[in-house]
Amino acid sequence: MQSKKLLSLLLASVMALSLFACNSNAGEEVISETDSQVSEEVSEDTSDSNVIEGFGNNLVDGTNVIDDHFDDNTKGAWGVYSNGGKFDLYAENGELVVDITYAGGMEHAVQIFRDGYCLNMGCVYTVSFDIYSDIERDIEWRFQINGGDYHAYYMENEKRIGPDKQTITAEFTMGEASDPAPRLCFNLGEQGDLDASVAHKVYIDNFVLTIKDASNAMALEPLPTPVPVKVNQIGYKPDDEKILICKYNPEVTDYTIVDANNNVVYSGKLSTDFANSKSGDGAQVKGDFSDLTTPGTYKVVVDGIGESYEFTIGDDIYNDIYKDVVRMLYLQRCGCVLDESLAGDFAHDACHMQETKVYETGEVIDVTGGWHDAGDYGRYVSPGAKTVMDLFITYQDSEAARGDDLDIPESGNGVPDLLDEARYELEWMLKMQAANGGVYHKVTGTNFPETVDAMSETAPLYVAPISPTATGDFAAVMARASVIYAEFDAEFATACKEAAIKAYDYLIKNEETLTGFVNPEEIVTGEYPDGKFYDEIFWASMELYLATGDTTYFDKAKAVYAENSISGLGWADIGYYGMYSYLTADEALQTDAELAQTFIDAIVAECDENIATAEKDAYYICLERSYPWGSNMTVANHGILYTMAAKFTGDEKYASYAQHQLNYLLGANPLGYCYVTGYGSWSPTHTHHRPSQVLGQTMPGMLVGGPNTNADDPYAKAVLSSSTGGMCYVDNDSCFSTNEITIYWNSPLIYLLAQAK
Repeated sequence: MQSKKLLSLLLASVMALSLFACNSNAGEEVISETDSQVSEEVSEDTSDSNVIEGFGNNLVDGTNVIDDHFDDNTKGAWGVYSNGGKFDLYAENGELVVDITYAGGMEHAVQIFRDGYCLNMGCVYTVSFDIYSDIERDIEWRFQINGGDYHAYYMENEKRIGPDKQTITAEFTMGEASDPAPRLCFNLGEQGDLDASVAHKVYIDNFVLTIKDASNAMALEPLPTPVPVKVNQIGYKPDDEKILICKYNPEVTDYTIVDANNNVVYSGKLSTDFANSKSGDGAQVKGDFSDLTTPGTYKVVVDGIGESYEFTIGDDIYNDIYKDVVRMLYLQRCGCVLDESLAGDFAHDACHMQETKVYETGEVIDVTGGWHDAGDYGRYVSPGAKTVMDLFITYQDSEAARGDDLDIPESGNGVPDLLDEARYELEWMLKMQAANGGVYHKVTGTNFPETVDAMSETAPLYVAPISPTATGDFAAVMARASVIYAEFDAEFATACKEAAIKAYDYLIKNEETLTGFVNPEEIVTGEYPDGKFYDEIFWASMELYLATGDTTYFDKAKAVYAENSISGLGWADIGYYGMYSYLTADEALQTDAELAQTFIDAIVAECDENIATAEKDAYYICLERSYPWGSNMTVANHGILYTMAAKFTGDEKYASYAQHQLNYLLGANPLGYCYVTGYGSWSPTHTHHRPSQVLGQTMPGMLVGGPNTNADDPYAKAVLSSSTGGMCYVDNDSCFSTNEITIYWNSPLIYLLAQAK
């Protein structure tokens, strides 16, 4: 274990040296008339300018990297982190003030930090700051990596301060790989002989970090330039549409495809028109090699441009990746033994078995089980419901997804493994229902855990209060489960139906008084807020109608739909699930043909709007320059929606665009990543996923969040601030806003892979 952890740290250090960012002109395009039209001019290609201009690379002796004085009585770039402590941070009288009312039970229970600078390997720095306190106490201050194990680059602990102001100075050499997003911390929680309950203030001023000697300093290095020819790195079935995407060069018109022995097996022409990428990677052209159908392993060669990664043509190309993308859910199971024979290096004993209290009640309940939601170990009802529903529609729509041989503990029991895996989550969700029918929002600790394995998160767990979104999602997915499991386990199906009705009754009874979920004051884990829940009522009403035949539910669904704008396949906006369930239900239950057509029209209209944008995009994606957190889920959800439209209209255009979304996720994207770990020639290896970080190896079969134009974490802010669109991604485990994973990002990919099989 230790050797693997050391390897992980080494890899993380190497990765910190290898960063990708465009220059400051990355967002500018040369276009002719409108931004959405294919231009007659070629946009500037900035993808080879991968340095971070003016950040960490202007290494001049005497330069102040941090120069904070608080003379304007604002706290500037300083922020706070609390792990059990209670305090405020503000600037007053030209000083930074940490106003502590409770120091907590650990040194970092009260932490203030400063981001937004770079530490360069080999550079010698000097530090100077003034500090004092109302009382005598110890402090710790440190420069640290802002992720992984949060180890210190330089640290001074048990430093004694008191009412007399003192100036602290230090000198250190950055001995590790250059870090563009380190964190400066003052840990002001419980230390030494401090009585945590004694209120006091700590004052800091004139914090200056200066480059003393840059003669041996190493500048930041860029990531390798993305591959210039993009394909689906997993490959294509023989009869699939096969499109390559290539950098545009007006002097290059031809390409070839070679086999594993470098023999030319196909020659083709690149398209004569091009699309200006919204991601700052220049104009792109296409090549269609759909008539290459012979099974084998190939790559595309474009003389004067470059090559693609390898890909395969064959009938069974998606079998392995599909299996691992489903098994990711098994490896995320909580509260049970993951056996080494099935889980390999990710095996562990039953985790998170500690007592769990209902927040602010003291009641202790059993909520063991379910899936860890993401890169941490929280468990959340609404994301879980979206995941389960994706498994249900995959099972419904794909014969290829009904196998019983995916190497999970229940394999071979006569029940499709997708349903076995979904049931594991459903059984946990049943434990999350309160006696009054409402459903608790989540179970987590008060804070996110450190970078530890699942067995080592032993902090107290809390069940967060009931929320209308969790209750509505629960009612919907349990009603759906009651229909699906009826042929496999009538007793379980009945229990699901009864739980759904009970949850629904609570929701409707309290519809006028319930409000969206907000984290309680002491809980800072994922909030999953959703201020509106009429779409959950619509979905639950529709599913209960289909499960019971009671038209009271159907009337409610129609009334809610008539009064609100309902759509979505995410954890927040989930309306299309209810529509799709109705449209694919038994004909005897489809009693309103006009409503059914309205649902179809709504799905097709959104698809047409998306495609109107995507057809002008170099990668067939409709996100343009705005990629949200979890953009890969957005892309996968669009693939599901296009598949639905294809089913209802018979128009192959929609099926083609569904395949393009899968191709994007598997390599045909601006950075040329296969965004599924462990697959393709170029995929993420430093995911923000605690089990992977602890082991020093990334779990296979995980879909990372992907490009995020909002730069929602310190690492992203540091290295992606000049990037555009689909280039706003970095494979680093500190970059949680682009490189985390979740169960509900995997689940729409499961659907697309099952369709592709």
